[in-house]
Amino acid sequence: MLYLIGLGLDWGDLSSKALEAINQSDEVYLEAYTSVSNWSVDRLKRLIGKKVEALDRKQTEEVMPFLEQAHLKNIVLLVHGDPLTATTHIEILLKAKKKKIKTKLIHSNSILTAVAETGLSLYKFGKTASIPLPEKGFAPGSFYDILKENQSINAHTLFLLDLQPDKKRFMTVPQAIKILLDLTKRRKENAFTEKISCIGCARLGTDTQKIKAGTAKQLTRENWGNPPYCLIVPAKLHFKEEEFIRTLK
Repeated sequence: MLYLIGLGLDWGDLSSKALEAINQSDEVYLEAYTSVSNWSVDRLKRLIGKKVEALDRKQTEEVMPFLEQAHLKNIVLLVHGDPLTATTHIEILLKAKKKKIKTKLIHSNSILTAVAETGLSLYKFGKTASIPLPEKGFAPGSFYDILKENQSINAHTLFLLDLQPDKKRFMTVPQAIKILLDLTKRRKENAFTEKISCIGCARLGTDTQKIKAGTAKQLTRENWGNPPYCLIVPAKLHFKEEEFIRTLK
């Protein structure tokens, strides 16, 4: 049996159902590259009293050591947030099914629901987009197109900001804003400007979370602390959303 278990967004989010499955497992792995949190291998070891092996991107997406013994043993793969937030984990489930490996999901809270703490209605969010860290020779702009598409249907846009924990590289809110402004300038469009209303978030779902509303220019002046981060570009606001956002300024 392969268990995909969500850790949630902070220490303490692990459910009793999850702990029961972990206690009955033979091997425990931690997918350690799609997000960061207060969870650490050492802390997990102390909690469950078992060895925990952290996996990088290649091990998670290509090598997949957790699939090797799942026919004969109970294997747990721990995932930050909810186990099905990232498409990577859908691929893992698909490969397990093709190998006729039994699977069980144990869900937890994720960024896709925690953004409701901004006061924005979850029903009014459009497509979610990721803004990748800049790389030489790699400059995608699909996230900008998603922003425009969402704006055309009056939907809020959630940008997930890229992170590479193994390299200690994190896309910050000011960096994301600069990238969006640069794309606006290069394309000679107006989907994103310095005066557009935004909401920046850091460490959502934790005791140290920060949520701040303002113009794009104002948010570049904020101190956001540690990752992870996200940026939201709201569409036209309902009066209740507007009332709540005023408390975030």
